[in-house]
Amino acid sequence: MFGYVTVGNNQMNEAEYSVFSSYYCGVCKATGKSSSQISRLGLSYDIAFLALVLSSFFEDGECIEENCIIHPFKKRKCVKNDNAVTYSAMAGVVLSYLKLKDDWNDDRSIKSLLGMAMLFRGAKKAKRFLKREYPVIEKQLEILSRYEKEHSSSLDDTAETFGKILECLFTPDFISDDKERRTLAWLGLNLGRWIYIIDAVNDFETDLKSGAYNPLVSMGYKSFDECVKNTELILTLSLDGIATAFELMDIKRNREVIAKIIYISLKEKQNFILHNKGKDKE
Repeated sequence: MFGYVTVGNNQMNEAEYSVFSSYYCGVCKATGKSSSQISRLGLSYDIAFLALVLSSFFEDGECIEENCIIHPFKKRKCVKNDNAVTYSAMAGVVLSYLKLKDDWNDDRSIKSLLGMAMLFRGAKKAKRFLKREYPVIEKQLEILSRYEKEHSSSLDDTAETFGKILECLFTPDFISDDKERRTLAWLGLNLGRWIYIIDAVNDFETDLKSGAYNPLVSMGYKSFDECVKNTELILTLSLDGIATAFELMDIKRNREVIAKIIYISLKEKQNFILHNKGKDKE
């Protein structure tokens, strides 16, 4: 379901894209160090975005150039010694593991079971690290699984349930200011709702044919065009909620990078899925 917060170097100048990449690399290395090397396979831009946003409230951490296994011959900028990066790395591991666990409980997928086994050691460390967040994510995924088994036709209920996962992750304990926690919670909730709904739209035609659960199929929509017509306003309102939260934040750094992701990258992703899907290839 994750993978919709995408960043293209055509959407930013070189310096801005380098900043985002440094957080992506930072989370990747923090995942390997704090959890396990195999856990790095579950890294996504969504988790790097979480690190970027949470880190923006502080001026600690450092950015250094290092080699890595994937890029052994050219050093790349990497954010190190940053609480938000370590936290986001752990959050990514927990999300990956619990999603596999949910798939195993629902479908008894051998692939999911093998994935759980590979991530078990890292997930155990992440669970200890995220003592508050882990049970919240687990509970919301259980509720979402129940909705899916019931073939719920409530897009609002299912999207809200997923949104609460990111609402929790965007309000870590190291953000103590009440105002900032409220704005981050609103950003996370709306981002989660947007991700869930855009994923449902993206999978609509496939799920309609296969019979797999999709709230938009359960709502009775028969065509992709009908689906788009009834979700575009909801998606845009979620993007507006994200933008409103962002404008209220008193962040210390990387404002332009975050702004371009919110105002350009997410909107372009939405427009591509709703209006250009099948016409072009990314």
